[in-house]
Amino acid sequence: MKQRSFTIRKYGAFLTILLVLSLVFGTFAGIPVHAEEGASASNTYDPNQPGSITVKLGDIGTQETTNKNGVELTIYQVGDINTTNNYIQFDLVQGLADLESLAGVDLNDVTTAEANLETAEKLEDAALEAGLTAAGKEYTATVNGEDGVAVFRGENGEGLAQGMYLVQQTNANAYGITSPFLVAIPYMTDGANWIYDVVANPKGAEFDSLGSIQVTKALKYNNDGNLLDTTAENASYDIGLFMDSQGQYRYSGENWRQTVTIQGTSSSTVTFDNLPITSKPYYVFELDENGNAITYSSDLGGADSNNLFTVMAGEDPTAPNAGEAPEIILDTENNPNASATISNVYADLPDGYYVTGEITITKSVMDNGQMIATNYPFYAGIFTVDAQGNVNANPTEVVKLNNNGSVTVEVPLGGTNGTEPITYAVMETEEDGTLINKETFSYTVTGEANVNLSVDQTTGNVAITNTLKEGADGYYQDPSTQAPRDTSSNNNNNNNSGSDNRNTSSGTNRSSRSSRTGDDNQILLYGGLLAAAVIVGGVVVARRRRRTNG
Repeated sequence: MKQRSFTIRKYGAFLTILLVLSLVFGTFAGIPVHAEEGASASNTYDPNQPGSITVKLGDIGTQETTNKNGVELTIYQVGDINTTNNYIQFDLVQGLADLESLAGVDLNDVTTAEANLETAEKLEDAALEAGLTAAGKEYTATVNGEDGVAVFRGENGEGLAQGMYLVQQTNANAYGITSPFLVAIPYMTDGANWIYDVVANPKGAEFDSLGSIQVTKALKYNNDGNLLDTTAENASYDIGLFMDSQGQYRYSGENWRQTVTIQGTSSSTVTFDNLPITSKPYYVFELDENGNAITYSSDLGGADSNNLFTVMAGEDPTAPNAGEAPEIILDTENNPNASATISNVYADLPDGYYVTGEITITKSVMDNGQMIATNYPFYAGIFTVDAQGNVNANPTEVVKLNNNGSVTVEVPLGGTNGTEPITYAVMETEEDGTLINKETFSYTVTGEANVNLSVDQTTGNVAITNTLKEGADGYYQDPSTQAPRDTSSNNNNNNNSGSDNRNTSSGTNRSSRSSRTGDDNQILLYGGLLAAAVIVGGVVVARRRRRTNG
């Protein structure tokens, strides 16, 4: 076919010169556009010649050049080439031409840098509004030893159709942010030669707003579809930050990878700091030993008997997005510090992992049928009970109680991996775990009980009440107006919902009488001092009257 020569309209020629020299966007650096190295230029226009777009990111300030990789760039063909009038011009593609938001937009009339930016931004919004299909999406990478390069060669590498293209950054990245810009295929370098393989050199700007993402790693045991909290004695997991939902393109900052360590608990957190805030999403993945993203799944049957686990988003396998990577969008005003949870669900637990349950202990302090407040600490020991009902002499754990409130304690279930039933006895103790001497203790203790836990019943409740003994030299309190707790109904070991009264308390602190315990060391001391006073001063000591209640 005989090739024809075409001219460019007056303002179209200006566009070509502008693209050749630089495309300046806002306050950002210019974007020189030139021919691909080794590409041939022709002084004869060929309407059938495909083209390409190569983007090479420039360095930003002191940013490391390695940060230029992993930047997602997307191109849209926004203009078709038109040669019907024997000269080249660009018309908006179908789907954009009739949009009210683009009324007055002329792709051939981009005669200033400001107009170029304004037109590109309008087209960016319009492409989203119209649901325009992208002509290509690439992540910058190292090409021929140069970082930050993305090459668009069309479907199957057969080249891009001639026309006007919008190039935009479509993810956040440690590199920075570039404004959208327009590239024409072909363009003319000197008013005589046509270039079909375009190279653009945009330079981004550093981000002004930074945020963070806190990721919680949770461990679960799959008990026939019921996920139970699982404690690890000492385990570490690597979490990676990515820019795509498939975990192929990692965030390019140095902190893209974090290690979370779980010791003696069922979960732990790690934080990704100083992340650029844009409208583009982040994604978090657990990494395998090679640093590759592990695929999410809500199919808990994927974990087999070889201690493998399923990686799930969140803690609910029935949630709509449980099998997908959490999508996190930071927002300067509403959500600069976001969070996500990644759960590992085990079908069989490895050594050093065990299922845990919870015991909620409620503590009430009473005098004459009314609740009183006290600053004195009370403690409870949690003891294992064997099959014959024998209580272990040493507690598994000693917990400081929340006076007139409750506290929840995490305890292991029975067996090596916590998958067997177990019975715990919850009894009042001293701080060192020794049982209190109830004969000399200033309070009558009720409500101590056994708690039966299993994988089918992981929570239990115990309500312990200390009632000040009549005439006891215990801690002096004014009665509270709060009604006493019904301890008979609170010792429920079969309530899987647990207690909502964690760390709650009531009452008013007042003056005191003496020690809370039956320890007579203080009494002997006071007795000795009193005897000395009588001998030396002849003081007559009257017996202290008992406090009257009212």
